[in-house]
Amino acid sequence: MCSNVKSFNVGSLVHPAIMFMNSNKSESNIRQTIQQNRLKCSVAGIALMNEAIINKGPNRDIDRDAVNMLITQLISGQYDTVVVENMADITADKSDLEEFMHDAANIGVGFFELSTMQYHIYDTAKCPDDKERPIWDGGAGC
Repeated sequence: MCSNVKSFNVGSLVHPAIMFMNSNKSESNIRQTIQQNRLKCSVAGIALMNEAIINKGPNRDIDRDAVNMLITQLISGQYDTVVVENMADITADKSDLEEFMHDAANIGVGFFELSTMQYHIYDTAKCPDDKERPIWDGGAGC
């Protein structure tokens, strides 16, 4: 990853987390997936809590209701981490993803990506001005 997104392996810190996923699976299959992900998270010091936001839609981009539910949960201060299978599950648009990560970092929230087992957080200290903030290009050209 490039730009202001820092990625690192998590260690012994315990991060209370909420799961976000795109899925059209049945509720029982979603529960099973969350349980499996809870085990993966615990190895990395992430405490995947009981709440999860499931985006059920025809496309891979999250809808406004799912975003609003996630933001409401994050603003509550109960979580400092969002767990996703892949960062692209949030949105495939790199500029939108960077903006979302920037906003999340402003309230102390990072992202744990299960596919890489890495923790990602936007470094707000690197860019004092929105106009100076480069668009994250997903790692191409680093």
